[in-house]
Amino acid sequence: GSRRIIPIYYEFINLCNTNNMKKLLLTFLIPLNIFASDLQIPTFNSDLEYPNPILDGNYIQTITKPDTILGFEVGTRVATPLQITNSLMKWADESNRLQIVEYARSHEDRPLFAVYISTPENLANLETIESNILLLSDSRKINDRQAKEIVDSLPAVAWMSYSIHGNETSGADAALASIYHLIASEDKDVLEMLDNMIVIIDPLMNPDGRDRFAKSLEQYRGTAPNVDDQSLLHSGDWPYGRTNHYFFDLNRDFYFLTQPETKGRVALINKWRPQLMIDGHEMGPQDTFLMGPPREPINKNIDLDIKKWGDVFAEDQAKAFDDRDWRYYTGEWFENLYPGYSNYSEYRGSVHILYEQSRMAEDGVRRTEGTVQTYKESVHHMYISTMANLKTLQLNSKEMYKDYWDGRKYNVSSQSEYANKYYVVLPTDNLGRLNTFISKLEAQEIEIYTNTNPIKVSNIINQIGDTEEEYIIPEGSLIVPNRQPDAPLIAAILEFDAKINDSVLIEERQKVLKNGSSVMYDATAWNLTMMYGLPAITINQPIRDDLVYWENKNIIEILNNDAIGWSVNGNDDRSVAFAARLMEQNINVRILDKETKFLDQVLTRGSIFVTKVDNPKNDKLLSIINSTLLGLNISASSVLTGYGKGDLPDWGGEHFRLLTKPQIALLGQSNFNSYDVGSSWWTLDKNLGIRHSQINSSFITYADLRRYNTIIMPDGNRVLSENEIEVLNDWIKQGGTLIAHDNSSSIIASKNGLGSVTKIQNSLDKSIDFDIDLQREWLADKDNIDFDQVNSNTLNYKTNYPWDMDKRTITDEELIRRDNWQSKFMPSGAFVVGRVDNTHWLSFGTPDVLPILYSKQPVLMTSNRAEAVVRIGSIEPNNGSEIKQLNWSTIPADHDIKVRMSGLVWPEASEKIANSAYLTREQIGNGQLILFSGQPNFRGSTRGTSRLWLNAVVYGAGLGTTPRINL
Repeated sequence: GSRRIIPIYYEFINLCNTNNMKKLLLTFLIPLNIFASDLQIPTFNSDLEYPNPILDGNYIQTITKPDTILGFEVGTRVATPLQITNSLMKWADESNRLQIVEYARSHEDRPLFAVYISTPENLANLETIESNILLLSDSRKINDRQAKEIVDSLPAVAWMSYSIHGNETSGADAALASIYHLIASEDKDVLEMLDNMIVIIDPLMNPDGRDRFAKSLEQYRGTAPNVDDQSLLHSGDWPYGRTNHYFFDLNRDFYFLTQPETKGRVALINKWRPQLMIDGHEMGPQDTFLMGPPREPINKNIDLDIKKWGDVFAEDQAKAFDDRDWRYYTGEWFENLYPGYSNYSEYRGSVHILYEQSRMAEDGVRRTEGTVQTYKESVHHMYISTMANLKTLQLNSKEMYKDYWDGRKYNVSSQSEYANKYYVVLPTDNLGRLNTFISKLEAQEIEIYTNTNPIKVSNIINQIGDTEEEYIIPEGSLIVPNRQPDAPLIAAILEFDAKINDSVLIEERQKVLKNGSSVMYDATAWNLTMMYGLPAITINQPIRDDLVYWENKNIIEILNNDAIGWSVNGNDDRSVAFAARLMEQNINVRILDKETKFLDQVLTRGSIFVTKVDNPKNDKLLSIINSTLLGLNISASSVLTGYGKGDLPDWGGEHFRLLTKPQIALLGQSNFNSYDVGSSWWTLDKNLGIRHSQINSSFITYADLRRYNTIIMPDGNRVLSENEIEVLNDWIKQGGTLIAHDNSSSIIASKNGLGSVTKIQNSLDKSIDFDIDLQREWLADKDNIDFDQVNSNTLNYKTNYPWDMDKRTITDEELIRRDNWQSKFMPSGAFVVGRVDNTHWLSFGTPDVLPILYSKQPVLMTSNRAEAVVRIGSIEPNNGSEIKQLNWSTIPADHDIKVRMSGLVWPEASEKIANSAYLTREQIGNGQLILFSGQPNFRGSTRGTSRLWLNAVVYGAGLGTTPRINL
């Protein structure tokens, strides 16, 4: 019937026993004027009838049925987050079979719950059960006999989670039905299950995204049910309901841990270490139902026993579907290489099962064979899958615990593949970034150590694949032994490369060549030290020296009121926020662009410097500085003199540059990548916390852009009109800083009128000019000058020019042909080497070599009008003597170039992107254009490239543009 019927009639109709009775009532109720408007009642459509009940057991009458709470039959409509919360609260008062724990709050302040379901006796014993599971997880603390006693006493533990993507709604509605069934059923099989099982249901993993999508269902609903999956009712609109408040995909965040929903969830999952973890999703509406196990590539750190039990669960789930003539399949497109999904739990010993139900978006969808699959049926699929998996766990729990114990013993044994492997993060001044990195490891209960003295080791491997036979680990390094109870997870997130089977590589290359498809579902590289831009090494030998547990160090210095100024170390990412937050409070701030030394005090390049002289009328200056430091948990130093000996910068010279307060606009809405918009928005709020405006990009031509000195254009396919280009160009010339990412950079680089940076496919006919510019950059860093020639009074007739070393044999036509071929092999997400211009202000706080997460993004080329702050590839000495041509560029004699760091990068892709620009900066009038070829804030976790971006956002208005004087 129509959803416009008032609730009392709607409920009455749903209580009728037959469809004919429902139709009769609807027919006679129309003249009673019970509709909210005079719109026509829809005609009856038998295809929308799904006769099979979801809840068909014997239930305790004193526990309220979900239909009564919701106002509709469970599974027929999308329950809102508030309705789900109200249902849980109601049942908590009525049943002694459940306990509810709020484990997190979303950004929009909605609660997230874990619902514990079992017998009252088991629920009263949760603390003891949890403690025993913790003991069983660490074989260093108990022996086999004690482990057997614990296994004999433990109930099975399942963690059942649903709808992490807010527009994949059927899972949460199935969770409601499952909770009611388990707490209210009087059936013998349910009672026996709960006698020996703790079922933890996470019914609503993304309340903000679900609420957004539920609202769109109301906004786009007509009077008649809609079965067209192309309609707005089914698709929603930008930014859609998939993501959370900041447009993050929460199912990619399980070890990055950037969002509150994930942080709270992971903390609780890790306490319980469930034997089974399911994750209920939805996929394309014309699909059927996907269940585990996954296909290759599968991460090699997942225990073989996990795969074995995955097959057992899949067979039982398939039988439950066969019994009902429901379509399904396993594997096919679902692989298991990336460890950041909810299946991170597999690396900790849980069996993980993915559900992917075709998405019906409430009413149902007309399928290609002409049938309609209703929303209620999709919820039923999820419900039956839940019950089938719980039954399999009930039958196999004890054997699964035995395998779990064997795995935990292996992980810490001397015979383990993890026994003699160590991951070492080298000492850094970037304590803010390091502390955040440590917090991610600690959240996964990973043990961290350090060395109080240097340690001599051999055959280490660094991040670009170089080995060193002898190496000294510096004192104060962060050291993670892989030989720990959770060794598989440690290896998965800290090993430099994930092993991929040769057969998978063959299949991948064949698919790329045949039709441009891929067997890779996500990124092929994710190493956490590379994501964070922290230099690290791997050691494959035992460390005999004593290590001590790591303790975070953050020394807060008492600031001297008599100082001439106060400085924050520019190597620390938090220094950018310090500057931004002070400027927002109208304090004048300077930044040092060249290292100096005052007495024994070293001020690094990029350090922030605040003086009394610049702020003569602010009598609360030191108080504001102190409160800002406290809020950022960062220290500052008092500067007592501004005199730098010799040629070192002094505090009144040109190297102490005055910054300008950024006034930021972030473009967004349709045709922009919501993930990149969201991660940029979150980075501004999380790392800076300063005011900014999100602007609909369609406003460009008539908005007052004078309010902003910095405009951010995230990744997207928003094609700029000629009028918009003219407006932006004029705004830049007047002193604006335009920052663009990924495909937005591609669009700008394809247009005339916005800078000189271009894409490689548009510049190969001028390859010699680009190569000369590259050689100029290369030579500018060298000090091998022939001083005899310089000081000679006789003209040298053999002056070397960059084009003299040009040994090219490749024609422009061949370059174009190669580029077209190489474009087929671009990575789906891999780390490549970024070589950094460490004299440029955009590279403050960045090492000389920076891991760059590279994907199918524009390959940018710069002429001598633009600066390439970061290029792809590390040029290193070798024993050769010949100059080598690499596509459009030449590699100097006695040198090689390294491109790949981690993940799948085909040789053709390495050749295509080598020496191209990742980050460019170009002066245009009084302003500047800054282009990133990729997404610098990817998933809120590429902290190395994010620092480059923060420099651009906060410092660009002062360092890259002509300063203004306000009279």
